[in-house]
Amino acid sequence: MSARIPRLGARLISLVPLALTLVLAAGPGCATSEEATKPITYSLTAKQNYEKGLAELKDENYPEAQKYFQFVKQKYPFSKFAVLAELAVADSQFARGNYSEAIDGYKAFMRLHPTHDKVEDGYVAFKIGESYFKDMPDDIWILPPSYEKDQSAVSDALRELSDFARKYPESKYFKQAEELRRQVLQRLVDHEVYVARFYLRADHPKAAAMRLEGALRRYPGSGREPELLFALGETYLQLKDPPRAKETFQRIVTEYPREQNARRAELYLEFIAKRYPDAAAASHG
Repeated sequence: MSARIPRLGARLISLVPLALTLVLAAGPGCATSEEATKPITYSLTAKQNYEKGLAELKDENYPEAQKYFQFVKQKYPFSKFAVLAELAVADSQFARGNYSEAIDGYKAFMRLHPTHDKVEDGYVAFKIGESYFKDMPDDIWILPPSYEKDQSAVSDALRELSDFARKYPESKYFKQAEELRRQVLQRLVDHEVYVARFYLRADHPKAAAMRLEGALRRYPGSGREPELLFALGETYLQLKDPPRAKETFQRIVTEYPREQNARRAELYLEFIAKRYPDAAAASHG
C-alpha cells in the first residue's frame, strides 16, 4: 500500500502541466490584461491613430483602442483629435462595462471642454446618465429582487437623467434619456411599493400610506400611478378613512379610465357608497 502512494503522487504531479495548459487555453475571455493584446502599430498623424482607435473600438478590441487614444493624447496634445481621444477613452470604458470609470471620464471631459460640440448637443450628459443607469443593480434569480436592495445607484441615475432633461430638452438624445428615466422611476416605485407592503404585513397601514403618497409625489411620470393610487385607496380603507379612499379611487376612474384598475376602483366606489353613505359629505381635513 505504501509503495503505491509515491507513484500516485508522481502521477498527480505529472498532470499539473496539463491542467495549467488547459487553463491557459480556456479561451479569449481569460486573456483580459492589456499585456495580452495584439501588437500596436502606430501611424504618423493624430487623425490616423485616432481612426485606428475607433476601428478597434468598433471591433470591441478595447485595450488596443485605448492604447491608440492614449497615444494621440500624449503625442499630439494640441490636436483636436487629442480632445476627441479623451472622449473616446470614456466611450471605451463604457463599452467595456466599466461604468464608474466612464462616468469619471465623461465628467472630466465636460469640465475641461464645456463648449465642445459633444457637450453642447447633450451627448456627454446623456452618457453620464446612461452610465449610471447601466450601473444599477440587476435582477439575478438566485438573489433578492433589485427593488429590495439599496436604491442609491437608482437615485443617482434619476438625478442625472432628470438633470439632462432640464438642460437639454432639444437634444437628439432626449427621447432615449426619457425612456431610461421612465425605467428608473419604475424601479424606484417598485421599491416604495415593496416597503409599503412590508408595512401593511406588519400592520402599520399609516406608514404604508405615507410611502405610497411619497411615491406619487416624488416620482411623477412613472406610468405606475394607477397601481399606486389603487394600493393607496385600499390602505385608506384599512385606516378607516373612507372619504380619502373614495377620493383616491375616484382619481383612478377619472384620470385613468382605460386602465385595468379603473374597473376595480369603480367596484370599491360602489362598496364605499353602500357601506359608508356619509363618505361623500365627510371631510378628511
